[in-house]
Amino acid sequence: MKKISVSKIYYVLVALCYVATLLFSQVRPGVVATVLMLLVFAELALKKKITFDCVEDWIVTAFFAYQILSVTWLLAGGYPFSVFANEFVTSTLPMVFYFVGKSATDEKGKWYRMYVYAIILIGALGVIMYIAAPRFYIDWAYRWSYISKADVSTMRVRMHSVVGSTVLSFISVAGMLAGSYFLADIKNTDDVRGGKKGGSIVFSIVSMVLCLLFSIMANQRSGLVVAALVIVFVNYLLFFRLDLIPRKYFIYEIIAIAAVFAAICVIRFEFILKFWWRIISLPTAISQRSEQWVAAVNNMYSSWIGNGLGANGHKAIGLEDAHVITDGGLVKMYCEMGVIGFSMFVYSVICALKRGLADIADHFAEVGIIVAALLQSIGSNMLAFQLCCPVFWFAMGCCMSSAGREVSRRKPV
Repeated sequence: MKKISVSKIYYVLVALCYVATLLFSQVRPGVVATVLMLLVFAELALKKKITFDCVEDWIVTAFFAYQILSVTWLLAGGYPFSVFANEFVTSTLPMVFYFVGKSATDEKGKWYRMYVYAIILIGALGVIMYIAAPRFYIDWAYRWSYISKADVSTMRVRMHSVVGSTVLSFISVAGMLAGSYFLADIKNTDDVRGGKKGGSIVFSIVSMVLCLLFSIMANQRSGLVVAALVIVFVNYLLFFRLDLIPRKYFIYEIIAIAAVFAAICVIRFEFILKFWWRIISLPTAISQRSEQWVAAVNNMYSSWIGNGLGANGHKAIGLEDAHVITDGGLVKMYCEMGVIGFSMFVYSVICALKRGLADIADHFAEVGIIVAALLQSIGSNMLAFQLCCPVFWFAMGCCMSSAGREVSRRKPV
């Protein structure tokens, strides 16, 4: 009997933990996720899967160490250690999934399949609660600060499920890309990407549609825009650039989308307007945050070393003499890590994207996940959420798994 890998079922276990909070107020998903990540690290170490095959692996490790070292000047700036500890387990410890991705070359499909199962569980439960709107769920969402007023109309502004609309928005977009991974070998007749050909195709289409629905219902402006970009990106690659799927299916897809859109316009046109107004307000959101970003940069402890991990995150809210709290993961990282730490991160991302694009037929899902995370991190702290970071770093590791081996002979972009 094969042993169950903690890294493969990580998201399923954490999703079940979040669901359990509806029934048991004592459950702490963050604590459970932290313990699971430590187990993932132990699993990698015991199986000797933490390898350094290229310079980029050392840069990622140096960035990890730099974030730990930053506690020195964080404490010097007057912050309590709890700020660092809370930020470490949510945004830094998930970097362990970089090495999960690097070692998942032959089992990437199984990891993505379990990830999608977790997102479908969270999203489907969210849809049920959104429609039924039971009193206990409304009270629960208010208690967790997902909604500002404990009433049905406020709860239905966005779909929160059990993780909050901001997190749900990104993990659903990442779920679309994870689902698209199983479409890439549609022409093959053998077993493909973690399952039989027919089953993988159905699984891929269903998961992409459901994750798109979840990202729309989350009603986050960045998520709506990025979800649309993902649809364009996946269709362009699979149908036109890589020619992995016969183009007749693209026509079928366009007809299906047009039919669904027309039906929604006829049945409930205000539903379309609701999301359209959210999308066109995106520039306003950026302009509103820009002053905050400038203030945060101007108040840095040091432009070279930064303020320290957690100094500009929401875990520092309410602290006296705290630096400016930023809504924007990239600006937040720059302010906390300074030029030195932020350069390590940027270098790692560029290298991962470069390798991913060089082998795009195998890594288009990972490239999409990385870019989606960066885009949504412009205005939201995606890279500081414990539930969002693992899939991002997994994608980074998968792209770097091609280091030291022959690049795929498939048609490059």
